[in-house]
Amino acid sequence: MAKILVAASQEPRAVIEQLLAGHELSCTETMAQAEQFLRERTFDLIICTIVFDESKMFDLLRHAKSSPEWQRIPFVCARVRAHVLRSPALEAAAFTCRELGAAAFLDIAAYRVEPEREMRHAIEGFLDTTSRRDTC
Repeated sequence: MAKILVAASQEPRAVIEQLLAGHELSCTETMAQAEQFLRERTFDLIICTIVFDESKMFDLLRHAKSSPEWQRIPFVCARVRAHVLRSPALEAAAFTCRELGAAAFLDIAAYRVEPEREMRHAIEGFLDTTSRRDTC
């Protein structure tokens, strides 16, 4: 079971909570609380949605990657709802996430076949990478 910080507004958070059942999730809807959680707890992964705290996903990503203490934590940016951003803005957001140091940009809204399995597979991949890096 991984410790995951989920930074998302209520609706997308509910989707992520369902998809990641079984992990220890710390959920926040505000930048201030996300910063507090990072100071007070340890995490194996950070997931942040596009519409987190009035679109502060990039701010949280910059904050996490600017600290030596947190920059090792994989940071995954995500779009959960299909109506949030459309191409080419979606491609620009994904590009910016990677440029700022995110491990990935997951378009959960585009998962069609088995969304839960696809999301779990992606997340487990980030967690496996983290555990291998910590043991080397």
